[in-house]
Amino acid sequence: MIRKISELSQTFQSPSGNVIEWRSPGGWLYRYERERAAVGMESGPNTGEFLWHVLDRNDLTLAKRKVFDLINDDEL
Repeated sequence: MIRKISELSQTFQSPSGNVIEWRSPGGWLYRYERERAAVGMESGPNTGEFLWHVLDRNDLTLAKRKVFDLINDDEL
């Protein structure tokens, strides 16, 4: 569990900024794809497959909030 959004560990950002990835404390990979307007949670360790959650608004702040919520909901 993480307590603040600032605790998210960003592991990748594409040069264009259209794809950003975070790794949770439990080892799960989360990805924001701007073109998709969605946040994905890896379906299993190192699978490269994601369960996608479409965002209400397409912005990085909302994507971070969604990742934060998914980590705290799914990994408890």
